[in-house]
Amino acid sequence: MLQRVYRMQNKVSFQTVFSHGKSYTSKHVVIYIFHLSPSKFGFIASKKVGNAVKRNRAKRLLREVVRLHLNKIQGNCQMIFIARMAINNASMEEVEKSVLYIWRKAGIFNGKNT
Repeated sequence: MLQRVYRMQNKVSFQTVFSHGKSYTSKHVVIYIFHLSPSKFGFIASKKVGNAVKRNRAKRLLREVVRLHLNKIQGNCQMIFIARMAINNASMEEVEKSVLYIWRKAGIFNGKNT
């Protein structure tokens, strides 16, 4: 489980990242990245993703990817992960590849190809 200290919790933090951050997209997720310390992560799954069970699964998958690769992220960044509908049929490995692809594209990932 991703520690609470790394979770974005107030509306102002989300608005800051949305207004000043840069967005990157992939098949399963959209990520807004804003370089600001301390590192925090927000997770969104709208009703377009599906019912509550599907939305919670999508957010759990994204949180787990962040938890597994937290020590490989360069610098201090605040990120918002927005789940897309394609995440419903995706495995953990597919979601992980999507997120790592975006992080490499943004130049903030310092790990090996997985």
